[in-house]
Amino acid sequence: MFDGFPQEMIGFLLSIRFNNSTAYFQAHREEYERFVKRPLYALCEALAPVVQEIDPDLDTRPAGVCSRLRRDTRFSRDKSPYRDHVWIGWRYAGEPRSEIFGLYWDAYPESSSWGCGAYGENKPVMDALRARMLEHPEEMLAILNAPDFKGRFVLEGPDYKKLAVPDALPEALRPLYNKKGFYFHQATDAEQDLELIFSGRIVERVSRDLRALGPLYRYMRRMQEAAGPRERRWDR
Repeated sequence: MFDGFPQEMIGFLLSIRFNNSTAYFQAHREEYERFVKRPLYALCEALAPVVQEIDPDLDTRPAGVCSRLRRDTRFSRDKSPYRDHVWIGWRYAGEPRSEIFGLYWDAYPESSSWGCGAYGENKPVMDALRARMLEHPEEMLAILNAPDFKGRFVLEGPDYKKLAVPDALPEALRPLYNKKGFYFHQATDAEQDLELIFSGRIVERVSRDLRALGPLYRYMRRMQEAAGPRERRWDR
């Protein structure tokens, strides 16, 4: 049963941000296990039923979908060995994060967020989405205008600077059409939402929002299938 993260979680994440070294982590490993990893796994298990309700094929094993504190720095300019945040990213077993449009939850020392979207840019999937929205705009409009969705989530993601948006596209779909990649997250104050992680109420809140995002998630899975397999890349 998940009763919330301990307050010490934030202190540990801040301490690793400013003492980002193997020596420091090894000296404080038990704090990480107790205040971060164990409750993170417990939250993941508590959210597993709603995630599998949305897509039974999604991996919900904590070891498979929860972030590790140790970073893979082989292909990164940032050589800091440890993250100062945690996340859960639900995906199919063995599926690279860089290629998916999935469900997620995360927490930083300053904020917490959750939602549905792409880890990075994926032009084939976005091209498939643009073509589908032009042919059947009513499908995405129904998702965005659903009572459980409208007004509860915020669209984020980088835009093309010179992409021509067809005049025939409904106004509500134009911001989405212009994205290189995108995600929707909860529309409330992330700092206030951070307070929720210290109680079990976060399970009910995130479960409700993930259910509301389910139709968008399933629609984008169809776009991934329409785009076909993508050239395999390292999963950072």
